[in-house]
Amino acid sequence: MAKKQALVLFILLAVGLSCANARWEPPDYKWVASNEFYFLLPAPQKLYLPEAKDTAVVHPWGLGLRAVGNGEKFHKTGALQLQQVKLSDRSLPDADPFYIFDFLAGLEYMSPKVDKKPLRFTASVLADFGFSSNFFMAPVISAGLLYDTNEAAEKTAGLTFSIFYRPTEIELNDVGGGKKGTLRPAIGFKAGYIFEGFWSPNDKY
Repeated sequence: MAKKQALVLFILLAVGLSCANARWEPPDYKWVASNEFYFLLPAPQKLYLPEAKDTAVVHPWGLGLRAVGNGEKFHKTGALQLQQVKLSDRSLPDADPFYIFDFLAGLEYMSPKVDKKPLRFTASVLADFGFSSNFFMAPVISAGLLYDTNEAAEKTAGLTFSIFYRPTEIELNDVGGGKKGTLRPAIGFKAGYIFEGFWSPNDKY
């Protein structure tokens, strides 16, 4: 046993020395040259309550922070957002609001910058990894407009407005009072502002 422990320790030391001698480069944050802070605007969604065999209408709202790419054509994007859903219905009249936390990641398209034409088109395909009373995953597609106020080609800034669509249902274990519920496929709206990112791009790019 002692020989095995000594061999493992030797391997770990060798790996550590090789890593120490290797050249270390800082990570490249060019794809988060800009960030977007946005609000999810209240929009009606159908929430089915299987135990009561009833369908309620809810109006989720929330806010989020999204990492925007380099602002040209196709680029990676990711966001963190929090939604509040209030159910006030005859089936659950005294239910407390419940919350949905989402991590979204995917690909976005921005139409190229055009001189003296600040209005740009955006579209994205995202995967939503969410958590409420349970974990879930759902696809999200969106399209919108960006009023770009930054003339610099490498940066994007300005007001945004988007419409998004979730084509699948979301099963929730607790929507208030310990009752299960199913959020039906829904359309939503968001409005936000893109500003300069927290990290600066590397100078070598």
